[in-house]
Amino acid sequence: MQVLNYHRVGDSQSTPYDSGTFSCRTEELNWQVKWLKARYKILTLRECVAVVHGERELEANSVLLTFDDGYRDNFEEAFKVLKSHDASGTFFLPTAFVGTGRMPWWDTIAYIVKNSKRAEITLEYPERMTFKIAEPARTRSIRAILNQYKRPETVESEMFLRGLEEACACGRPDDDAERCFMTWDEAREMQASGMCFGGHSHTHRIMGKLPYELQLEELEISRCILEKELGTEVDSFAYPVGHRNSFTEVTFKALREARYRTAFSFYSGINQPGMTDPFSVLRAGITEESHALFQLRIALRMATGRDL
Repeated sequence: MQVLNYHRVGDSQSTPYDSGTFSCRTEELNWQVKWLKARYKILTLRECVAVVHGERELEANSVLLTFDDGYRDNFEEAFKVLKSHDASGTFFLPTAFVGTGRMPWWDTIAYIVKNSKRAEITLEYPERMTFKIAEPARTRSIRAILNQYKRPETVESEMFLRGLEEACACGRPDDDAERCFMTWDEAREMQASGMCFGGHSHTHRIMGKLPYELQLEELEISRCILEKELGTEVDSFAYPVGHRNSFTEVTFKALREARYRTAFSFYSGINQPGMTDPFSVLRAGITEESHALFQLRIALRMATGRDL
């Protein structure tokens, strides 16, 4: 069983925020869903969870389509495409951002760097590093700075962001500058049309950096809000960032305490029946690529369980 992971859908070059969150354009998603539906069984979240827990036999060539973060374009673009093909998608929402103009850390970092007039900056935390942020190095440097933020050593998030503002001589965007995330009414409309929802923490903090009590709080608040707003049980979770160091055994303990059954990671691979850890269901990220390469990646994962 293959689980594909998307984030934003649309034009990555037109955003003042993090261009790297865009998985593909709308027309590309439309082609991908049409191609997948003609050749594969597109699962619902419930069907996928049942397979993971051995409660349902896995049908050959099964895929689950997931979308992280709940951006507004997930409603305006991705939902439109999925509905037109009568295909289910699963959306993992960080509940503190739903319906708000609140800016997440990755978009904040990208905005500060994109709006800086400086050619080069030096950050002192978590270690001294220098980055060239003028074009043509800017995009590459944004990725490198984001990786610095994600490091387990970067535990003082606010210190990191203040240091970046000072180095770039540029402030953060206003929280009410733009509504970037879907609303609860939009989520309910999607759910009524067959879309599925799961947790993605409350504030999208990286779980592995937090003590047990804060991990449990993130999980319980997220689940409580989702169940209240959507009127359905929520027992699936996608780890923010989702890399191997983004969660730990402590996270698994918190997930069990918060009554989640299944959690999705984000470092590629394929899920074999009876061999999948319910707290680390593998997902493969989607990036902008040719039709031929997309087809090849899907076929290769199905045949070998590995990626290019």
